[in-house]
Amino acid sequence: MSFSQNMPLFRALKCNIHLPRIPFHLYNRNYCQSGTGESFVPFDMLVSQRRNEARRSLLVEVAGLPSAADLHQVCSQYGTVRKMFHYTTRHSNVNKEMILVEFSEAESLAKALQSTRSPPTDRIIPVHSPFVWLSASRTTSPSSKTANARSSTDIVQETVPTDEELRLQLFQSGDVSEQIQKSYECQKLTELGSRLRFFTCRQVEVALSGLFPQASVLPFGSSVNSFGRFNCDLDMILELFDVGSQDSSQRLVFQAKKSRSAANPRITMQRHMEVISDVLDNFVPGCSQVRKILAARVPIIKYRQDLTDMECDLSMANRSGFYMSEMLYLYGSMDKRVRPLIFALRRWAKDRHITSPYAGRWVTNFSLTLLILFYLMRTSPPVIPPLQTLIKLAGADDIRTTESINCTFLRDLKILTASDNKQSLEDLLRGFFEFYDKFDFKERGLSIVKGDDFTKPEHNALYIQNPLERELNVSRNVTLEELERLRTEITHARYRLEEDVEQSKEEQRQQGWGLLSLWGASQQPQVQRGLNASIDWQEVFHIQEQGTLPTSNKQWNASPAGTATKSSEKVLNNGEKARNNTKFQPVERTKMLKEELIMPSDLNGLVTKLKRNVVQKGANGKKNKKQKMNKVLYKW
Repeated sequence: MSFSQNMPLFRALKCNIHLPRIPFHLYNRNYCQSGTGESFVPFDMLVSQRRNEARRSLLVEVAGLPSAADLHQVCSQYGTVRKMFHYTTRHSNVNKEMILVEFSEAESLAKALQSTRSPPTDRIIPVHSPFVWLSASRTTSPSSKTANARSSTDIVQETVPTDEELRLQLFQSGDVSEQIQKSYECQKLTELGSRLRFFTCRQVEVALSGLFPQASVLPFGSSVNSFGRFNCDLDMILELFDVGSQDSSQRLVFQAKKSRSAANPRITMQRHMEVISDVLDNFVPGCSQVRKILAARVPIIKYRQDLTDMECDLSMANRSGFYMSEMLYLYGSMDKRVRPLIFALRRWAKDRHITSPYAGRWVTNFSLTLLILFYLMRTSPPVIPPLQTLIKLAGADDIRTTESINCTFLRDLKILTASDNKQSLEDLLRGFFEFYDKFDFKERGLSIVKGDDFTKPEHNALYIQNPLERELNVSRNVTLEELERLRTEITHARYRLEEDVEQSKEEQRQQGWGLLSLWGASQQPQVQRGLNASIDWQEVFHIQEQGTLPTSNKQWNASPAGTATKSSEKVLNNGEKARNNTKFQPVERTKMLKEELIMPSDLNGLVTKLKRNVVQKGANGKKNKKQKMNKVLYKW
């Protein structure tokens, strides 16, 4: 049976963005309404719905979209097909056509898997999982039973705009508020993306179900907190069993092996994760590039799921991260402006190299999100309430505790009162830059628990209190250089938006305006983050290009530029001897220092420390200037 004969039975639905022209602060402001106008769905209910969808779903690799009709006929033998989603994975220059099939009943999936066969080869390890592929039909005509099972189920194809298409939409927008809204609609996690993430979690559950039938794998982070982009990574937490759900009055108890390292739970967890990583690497279809990172504060297994096309991080005993995601989900549901504003600012931080997809000393998306939420608590009137308000309104059903961490706060937003703040998205965006352009990061820390700032208890460059583990600083990794980068970019963005107001419409159209002007790549991308990082050493030491040096020969033993001295010869010929020689030109000293710094880690904090030591020397410190400068240089 050809696909052309069955084309009327199927339609490939492409999901496009249609945005209303209503200023979006004028929508019905009610906390029980989501950002798309749908009724608010509690986080637990949302997770439960998605997990049930995953339990009824089958992922099938096909030859192409024309195979959809054939696949539908095959699946209809086992039950009613509810939905079908088509997408293409692109990895290692190999494209695979995939269709996610959702049955109406979980029993239909069980029947389908019972009838599924293993590949006819000895080199393949047979695995029973909801990841299958559709083989070619051996019959030329369908049976009458199959023909009667035909259905008009639509094949959904979700399209995500490219960066060029997104920029074109933003360029054609009426104002900045509309730009922010379009940016959110085009970049947010799609329906298929959310389904595939829960389906990937389900795969791990099935793989471990023999020994751990009660095992659960829950997504957390960007995949469920409503701030995830369409291509965000998948963070998962694995729980092998739920002790709280068991009936302690039952007299029959499972036999079990005692852990060899019961006295050290961390070692026990690491050993368990080693075994699980081997299972993923050797038996689970689609899992590749499996890496064990067990020495981290939270041990994780990193791997790529090629069939669902996503990067995965699997951890154990990290339930607090799940509740943190729930808290962010609630804040994103309180007001229609929260999610679009966070999406726009995250994209700005990414393009300006404030944040990075790699772990390091820079601001993370989580820290940036808390900065935005804190600002929205400080507007007049506040857009969202502080966390302590949710804690005070929590009821008996909202009590949550994990790993000695109290995660109790209000879960049902219907009892909250909507905000009276009527600012547009553009006003809130400008207000964010103005607020943090004046904020005293040096002395003050931030907390969304009370919605207030406080004197920093530690001398970290940036202090943002962890909302759940409140003795921790979530931005402890941020260095002074990266904080200065953030402040500089905030100031730049603030004045760039002010320039848009002064420019005519024609000038804005020609140069790019609104978000497009903010999203432009930084003039010095990845500065201080790679091997090619550069430093203006002349500016660091306040030395003119012509070689003008301090007048005191006693202090520096200086000579005119271009004149060779004995000390310079020592620098060029024998760097070790030059280290012990305090009488040579600073230009030569910096040249030697620059040549010896190879790795980017050697550059961390160097500029700031050198500048600070130079600037702090006043008239009374001229005598010690040489000694202090040498001390800093020799240290590096």
